[in-house]
This record gives sequence, C-alpha cells and structure tokens, in this order.
Amino acid sequence: MNIIKTALQCLYPTLCRCCEQLIPAEDIFCPACLADLKPIPSMVLPIGSRLSMKVLAVSPYQLPVRPLITKKFSGDVLASQQLARLMLSLTPIRQQAVDFLIPIPLHWTRYARRGFNQSYEMTKVLSPDLQAPVIRLLSRTRMTTFQWKLSGARRQENVKDAFNFHPWYRYADTTFLIDKHLVLVDDLCTTGATLVQAAKVLARVKPASITALVGCRAV
Repeated sequence: MNIIKTALQCLYPTLCRCCEQLIPAEDIFCPACLADLKPIPSMVLPIGSRLSMKVLAVSPYQLPVRPLITKKFSGDVLASQQLARLMLSLTPIRQQAVDFLIPIPLHWTRYARRGFNQSYEMTKVLSPDLQAPVIRLLSRTRMTTFQWKLSGARRQENVKDAFNFHPWYRYADTTFLIDKHLVLVDDLCTTGATLVQAAKVLARVKPASITALVGCRAV
C-alpha cells in the first residue's frame, strides 16, 4: 500500500493550494502558507425578533484559504472537500449541537453549468465527523447575481425571497425538525444576506437553533 501511495504521489504530486509548493499528500497548505492563516471570531446575525444565528468561519476571505473557494469556478470538487476539513479543524463546530446539516442550494441553471454544489460537497465531508445527517431542505427559487459583485445595499435585494423549502419538503411533515439544531453550510459569507434569507425559511419549522458554518467571511 505504501508503494502504491508513493507511486501515485510521484505521478500526481500534491501541491499547496495557495503557493503550489510540493507538500505531503494529506496536507492542504505548506507550512509557510498555513502560518499565514488568520482565524476569525464568530459573529451573530439577527433572523427575527426572537431568533439569531451564529456564523462560524475558518478565516477572513483572504490567502491562503481564498483559493479553495474560487476553485469551484473551475470544477474543483476536491477544493470544497478540503475546505470542509478546515471547518472541522479550525472552527468550534465540533463543540456545537448539530442535528442536521443543510447546504445552501444553487439555482438549477448554475448547478447545470458547474456540475456540483460546493456547499453540498462540504456537508458530505462534515456529516460523518459530526454524526449529523444532510438534508437538502432548501431550494433556490430564482437566479441571483453573485453577491460579491454587488454593493451592500443591492446584496440584500438580490437574495430577498430567493429561497423556499425544496419541493420534497414543501408539503411534507417537517415536525421532526422542531426543536432541532440546524446548521447551514456555505463556502463564503459576504454581508450575511444569503444566510439570513435561508435561515428565515428554516425558522418556519421552529428549530432550537440555527448556526451557519462557512469557509470564509468577508471583513
């Protein structure tokens, strides 16, 4: 097995996701880039008059983590999986109560072009470690512009009413979610407008809490 692993590493060397230096197969960044990784404190977003949502992030939206987010545009599923590994090791999500993981959905047109939803790929990595099932509870009801392309005021309007329950759950019994701890998963939080709009839909099932887990957060 070690011979095969060594051979594969020679044929397909693992490179640092930031500076592209050669690194061991199980690593994501080289030691120098890893030392540049800056932690970021959690923040709280209001969802309604009685509900708020804590947002946990690996780092600010900067190097070395930023390339793991932008790689989705070139179809790099592994980058999203690696981002989930960082979430497990560099955020306090393991100390949070987690009953269900809910990925932020893509609009079907964007999914068709990309071929995968990076948020769903992350939940598949998170689920076994957190021992929490993944539920694709939400759907995107309309196409929206990328949030990072818009100013703060326009971002709010861009995602307003952009989410609803997935058709599978729209008329189904969702009482199993009452008083449960739900975790929304996405790769990037800019103003938090997307997460808030998604959380407002989740609030209808009367969960005990809603937490957001993201790769990077703009500061």
